[in-house]
Amino acid sequence: MSRELFKPNELLKYGILALIMLNIPGFVLTYMNPVLSSALSYLSFGLLILFYIVNKRTGVNKWLIIIGAIYFIIGSLSGQSFIPPINFYLIIWIKYFIIIICGNEVLKRTSTQEMSIFLLIGALSIILQIFLFNNPLEDYGRYSGFYLNPNSGGFICILGYALAYSIKNKKFKLFAQWTFTLMGLLTFSRTFILLWILINLMSIRISIKNANKLLLGAGLLFTLVAYNSFLPVKNKRLTQITETLSGDSNAAKDLNEGSRFETWEKFYGFIIEKPFLGHGWGAFGGGGLGGFLGVHNTYLKVLGEAGIIPLLLIIFYFGYLITRSYKIFLLSPHLLFMSICLAGVLMTNHNFFTDGYLIFIALWLYADLSKNLHNSSDNEINKIELKNQELPNHA
Repeated sequence: MSRELFKPNELLKYGILALIMLNIPGFVLTYMNPVLSSALSYLSFGLLILFYIVNKRTGVNKWLIIIGAIYFIIGSLSGQSFIPPINFYLIIWIKYFIIIICGNEVLKRTSTQEMSIFLLIGALSIILQIFLFNNPLEDYGRYSGFYLNPNSGGFICILGYALAYSIKNKKFKLFAQWTFTLMGLLTFSRTFILLWILINLMSIRISIKNANKLLLGAGLLFTLVAYNSFLPVKNKRLTQITETLSGDSNAAKDLNEGSRFETWEKFYGFIIEKPFLGHGWGAFGGGGLGGFLGVHNTYLKVLGEAGIIPLLLIIFYFGYLITRSYKIFLLSPHLLFMSICLAGVLMTNHNFFTDGYLIFIALWLYADLSKNLHNSSDNEINKIELKNQELPNHA
């Protein structure tokens, strides 16, 4: 084991990544003790500040600072019905900016290998849930591990699967891709499955050999379907998938029931009422205008709570990540895959401004993209762009 792992600064970094990327405070709150959870939460922010103080400052992610500031300011001024007590609101605001400013220094010093390992640990917690702990609030047979919600567990798996394309060691890469695929399928997240298919179709552009990964996913899915037939209590979503594949139109309808499209429709009328400044912070969250569950879409949440300006900024941010990462797609394909996945994930999740691991991924993506663009000469990028325009696949 490298001596680098035992340096105080590295241990501090790994402690921060473990607490935030693995959602440890949230997990402890659900399964253990709220007092301990609160202590771990404050510890994670304390460690972030400490890391920022003891290390050389290398700059901030201006875009996420601007997006957060405009969203919180307009959201706090444009409506009062759903605004919590000011002290609670300030805590949310302060936590966001601590993560953005201090966390940026952590993520700039986090390698692709380190990020892969933490995402892999998070994904493996999904199968551990089957044997070690059970969340009574979840649907039977859907698992989420440390992330408490099957869809959130699926987000971690698809981001990890995308990042696995950066792994150089072939054996570890294969292990990681199998693991992320299986763990993602155990969440039975429709978003995971759709993004997984998209990534693998795009990866054929790198090499036609990547088509075999589609067979891998199909094989794992059919294995789960066969396993489901032996269970005393069937997994509802697996049963729906089985019946849909067999041509049952009613099963296909049931599979789409409760989809995000139905959730979003509840909020369209409220958006039309106040498209420029929104209804105020919290209006599109749980317990707001649309009911207990909330809008489950970061873009609609930003638009509905703070209006068009922060929405355009956040779209521009992800548009920048996608377009710039496309320029070096053949050199670093994981950047484009992860950018598309994160942008897609936020279409089914409205907790971007409060979930530390999602903010961490957004910060790390920007930092890693900047690093890769800086390390690639203009001549090299031009060659890659020419290759991107060619039709044949590259082995």
